[in-house]
Amino acid sequence: MRQCVLAEEETRWLLEQHWNDLGIKIRAEDFTDQEAMSTVIRITGGTFRLLHRLLMQVERILEINETRLVTKDMIEAARESLVIGEE
Repeated sequence: MRQCVLAEEETRWLLEQHWNDLGIKIRAEDFTDQEAMSTVIRITGGTFRLLHRLLMQVERILEINETRLVTKDMIEAARESLVIGEE
């Protein structure tokens, strides 16, 4: 089965759209936002299926913690819960 791999700009656009749908505003000038996006891109390598799985875990963590702030640590916690391998 062939995997769909997104370019970095496509991945960033999808992240912004997904988080916007959740009511989370991503600001280009905000270091925390950019760090979170870069972490997602690094972990998924643009693989759409993996990106989808990771975002579902991030959404779950947001709900559990009753927050709207996505951070690098949150992305890493989501990755660990997916058992998608080490870097």
